[in-house]
Amino acid sequence: MHKFCVLSIIVLSAVVAVASPKYEMRAVWLTTNWGLDWPSRPASNAQEAKLQQDELCVLLDEVASLGFNTVFFQARIRGEVFYDSQIEPWSRIVSGKSGRSPGYDPLAFAVAECHRRGLECHAWIVTIPAGSVRQAKLQGSQALSARCPDMCVKLKGEWYIDPGHPQAAEYIATLAEEIAGRYDVDGIHLDYIRYPHEEGAFPDSHTYNCYAPADVSLEEWRVDNITHIVSTVCDVVKGIDEAIMVSSAPLGRYTQIEGFPLSDWCCTGGVSQDVIGWLDDGCNDFVAPMMYYRDVNFYPYLYDWVERTADAGYVVAGLGIYRMERSEGNWALDDIVCQLKATRHYGAAGQALFRAKQLLRFPDLSLFLAGNFYRYPALLPPMINVNALMSESISDLVLKSGHSGDTLVWKPVETAVRYAVYASVTDSVDVTDAAQLLYTWVNDTTVALPPYRYKSFAVTAIDAFRRETQPVYVAHPAVVCPIGIADL
Repeated sequence: MHKFCVLSIIVLSAVVAVASPKYEMRAVWLTTNWGLDWPSRPASNAQEAKLQQDELCVLLDEVASLGFNTVFFQARIRGEVFYDSQIEPWSRIVSGKSGRSPGYDPLAFAVAECHRRGLECHAWIVTIPAGSVRQAKLQGSQALSARCPDMCVKLKGEWYIDPGHPQAAEYIATLAEEIAGRYDVDGIHLDYIRYPHEEGAFPDSHTYNCYAPADVSLEEWRVDNITHIVSTVCDVVKGIDEAIMVSSAPLGRYTQIEGFPLSDWCCTGGVSQDVIGWLDDGCNDFVAPMMYYRDVNFYPYLYDWVERTADAGYVVAGLGIYRMERSEGNWALDDIVCQLKATRHYGAAGQALFRAKQLLRFPDLSLFLAGNFYRYPALLPPMINVNALMSESISDLVLKSGHSGDTLVWKPVETAVRYAVYASVTDSVDVTDAAQLLYTWVNDTTVALPPYRYKSFAVTAIDAFRRETQPVYVAHPAVVCPIGIADL
């Protein structure tokens, strides 16, 4: 019966259209590792650094124009970083040489340019991998395996942080602390927060024998180790700013589902990710599982994620648009379209698309997003379990007319980080309707309006926790007929 019900939902997801929601995370992973999305070439001088910046701006322009509201910017890859760190060396991908600055701070630049376009910027951190043996040789004494040899283990030519080592959680948390404390990021996004899939061969018997409690199995101990890293990162980040979101990108399947294809490539089988526990304990504000599969390997698991996270947080479904590449599966556009629609049908809090470069490579997908699925803007879902008081509504909203056009003006709200503006062609505004969202990210208390076509407006304040205040309304003054014209 369970299998029949899920299959029915799968069929419905292909035909039932869900209206564009007012609150939805629309994220994209911007991959810097190997320069997959950016940068296309390293920068060794000021001119090349400017080309990198221009390239990133073009990419962010495209992301914003398609209706996205969030960017996961890969700030740390495997033992190298894309910001001015006191802990780990500059990535050779951005500067051409490990440990050398490109002449500017890419993370600071990305955050500022995202915010300029009304996009949140979450710092994406690859956590457990520490780079290949070859990479470590290029880094020399700066390599993590050289600086912290007791904390690192080698498996199949790759170095990893041993999650069971007593210093592992603290080390990863210091990276998150450095970013959260120095940059105006909106979130810390943890990737590869797991044991390698070959965990049966993972060389951690020494740390297990040294540090695991006597009554805890190897599997339980590994789960506890990953959870400890997640919770330590969360505590550090929230200690700096409670409004910075902490999230993770777990595997696309949480657990096995009876009646569907079996695989040990799931959170609870093979990689030690207690993702629902992270949400239940408040260690993650949301999760973005990497659901890069089709058909019965996708829809039942999406349904399962949404059901499991209903009371704990929310799930943003990670969709693999890279699968449209001929070499990566040659998926049709309809494969992605059906998955996008299913996320709304099942009640997910949004979508995260992997990865940014494919938005430029597949114009049919871009057209569908900008002209259909993301036709109307969306606000970020508000954070849950927040104890802080909500902002008060704005006051003294006035519509002013002038030679250069109309403007809305209001008094600032002390706890607001931005404002949203709604507009309607009728005499009333419906702030529950995404189609009436005019601006989702206004930093000032004065905003210019488009050429006259709207009759009524509403403005809300949004606080650091993405919570929206009650609206305040104003109507466009009725057009007064000049004296004598009515008698003509």
